[in-house]
Amino acid sequence: MNKSNKSFTFSPNRSMELSRIIDETKARGCMEKNHELAEAGFKMMEAKTPKCKAITLPPPMESKLRSHNIKVTIYKDNIGFIYELAEGHCTMFYRDTAEGKTYYFVWFLFFALLGGLVNMYLLLWRNLKPLKRLYQQIQRYGEGEEIHHTPSKGKDEIALISNALYDALEKQSKLKKSRELFLRNIMHELKTPITKGKLIVELEEPSPNRNLLAKLFSRLENLIRQMADIEKMHAFSLTKSPKSLDSMILTAMDNLMIEDNCVEVSGCTQSIMVDSELFTSALQNLIDNAVRHATSYPIHIHCDGEKICIRNSGEPLKRPVEEALQAFVTERGDGGLGLGLYIAQSVCDLHRFNLEYRYEEGIHHFCIRFT
Repeated sequence: MNKSNKSFTFSPNRSMELSRIIDETKARGCMEKNHELAEAGFKMMEAKTPKCKAITLPPPMESKLRSHNIKVTIYKDNIGFIYELAEGHCTMFYRDTAEGKTYYFVWFLFFALLGGLVNMYLLLWRNLKPLKRLYQQIQRYGEGEEIHHTPSKGKDEIALISNALYDALEKQSKLKKSRELFLRNIMHELKTPITKGKLIVELEEPSPNRNLLAKLFSRLENLIRQMADIEKMHAFSLTKSPKSLDSMILTAMDNLMIEDNCVEVSGCTQSIMVDSELFTSALQNLIDNAVRHATSYPIHIHCDGEKICIRNSGEPLKRPVEEALQAFVTERGDGGLGLGLYIAQSVCDLHRFNLEYRYEEGIHHFCIRFT
């Protein structure tokens, strides 16, 4: 940096230091006085520089500096400050060399502190980077994605937490896969005798026992299908794709073997991004619930772009809807398994949809809001 471009700030402390030295050396000779001033950073000059300008001082400071019959005038040039001491016919000039030293020291201290802060930031950023990556992977795991972990060789707290968490996630993943395999094997083993039983029942002559067995096998088949839906929901294995609402409604009605005159559908032509198998199961359970509890037909299914609503006439619920949405909660004697509304609610939660319910003027409204 060019010296002419430096910016100096006048320090009252230096002026007070000069005043103190003058006061203490008033009885000493010139050599002793110059020695004291030199030690304090005031270097003697032959004359002031041509381009220096006098500084106007506050009255108290000016009065203090002019004590003991010594007139002190302070000048500023492009290098620093010059002090003029006039006593009688004798005039002396002193350059304040400590001002420049202070200037450089302040800048050195500033850059040292700045460098320390930058290094501290970089160190924290490097240490917290694995924590941010760990947070992102936990989010992905919560959404059902499988994450792969390379053990950290570090000994710091973040590395220890990361390794411990991944060990726990790996054990949890093994338990989940073991449970899925167990449930799938059970469902597979149950489907075979149920299918054989349904075929045998169809070959039997019509009788009360035949109808009873047919209902029993249908309930078992429905229970296995709902268990499969629950197992898939707990596995977080959503496969989303655009699917039209009317096609999923028709599939649900076909699975329930409901006649067309029992259901009236309107406005359901739009497509939404869902796991079609699970969302069809949710619609199937809501439609089945509406048909079984309706006091008059048809039930109404209406879509308006933001939601799909399934409405049926019926008596008010005998318990709060929050209880009805729980697993294995059913009305006595209604023939249900108590999982239908629970599955519908769980499917909506997985898709981050809202399942809303209200009862107005004898009509039940179950609505799935997409937005």
